[in-house]
Amino acid sequence: MNCRLICRLIWMVLLCAVSNQQAEGQEYPWSLQYVTNMHTINPAFVGIWNRSGFMASTKTNWVGFKGAPQSQYIGYFSPIRDQKNSGVGLSVQRLNIGYEKRLSITGDYSFQIRLDMYNYLRFGMRAGIINFDNKLTDYQLYPDRIPDDEFNQDIKLYNMTTFGLGVVFYNEHLFVSLSTPQIIKNTFNVNRSIYSSTQDFKTIYLSGSYVFRLINNVNLRPNLLLASTIGKPVYYDVAGLVYLPSGLQFGINVRSIGSICFSAQYIFKNGIKMGYASEYAFVSDIRKYQMGTYELIVGYDLNLYRRKYLKPSYF
Repeated sequence: MNCRLICRLIWMVLLCAVSNQQAEGQEYPWSLQYVTNMHTINPAFVGIWNRSGFMASTKTNWVGFKGAPQSQYIGYFSPIRDQKNSGVGLSVQRLNIGYEKRLSITGDYSFQIRLDMYNYLRFGMRAGIINFDNKLTDYQLYPDRIPDDEFNQDIKLYNMTTFGLGVVFYNEHLFVSLSTPQIIKNTFNVNRSIYSSTQDFKTIYLSGSYVFRLINNVNLRPNLLLASTIGKPVYYDVAGLVYLPSGLQFGINVRSIGSICFSAQYIFKNGIKMGYASEYAFVSDIRKYQMGTYELIVGYDLNLYRRKYLKPSYF
């Protein structure tokens, strides 16, 4: 199977995912700092900059709100040694929402086509399993505490599949990205009527960005993300990042869900990078119940295969 045929198949699946979406809900990027870690929402970015790397993060949502989501992530991504145009990745993520627990293990594969001297078209695939656990018997039924058959037994260690696709057109200054993180709908029967996972929304991410060269080696990068699920309002995230020659970068995101996010990241000369982000709701009805969402990311990039040219990593 040649590359052109594979590309056509991926485009067809992406289009089918858009046309077959149902009005189920909206899924947002799980990372506050996805703008500098685009591989978290599009597998086509895995291995894109010719360097290998590790990334670990921890995120606490809605501090002060009991049962709020908490997540941890660790991942590895790398170009393939003997294939200049391909990359792979492996990710493990844990997510707790109240009594619901998820452990997902996913693998990524990406490959690219060179369009001309400067421009590339890159495709990516993501597949894995999600281990799902929900202690339904521990929930306090509100307000009448009347027994409900749907909450009489727990869901334990149920495995679900996940599969996503992505494509990105890019060069060293810009990119346009299209991806869908979950094509498969996981609905199952476990000692009750049909029970569907709340995070299996078929959402399409469309994102674009451009790097402007300013004076004194300072770079400015605006970024726009649109997330759409048919039947729901389009979610948008407008971001701006500034890259300083010292290795420090900072940014701000304004999101249509009624929040603003501040982020900063520092890249050390040895390849270690640390990032921190905080998100605050500017809608008073939400702000008074929680004190914000916070995320810490630690990463390490290395030239594992000693390649002579490493593209600057902005995405």
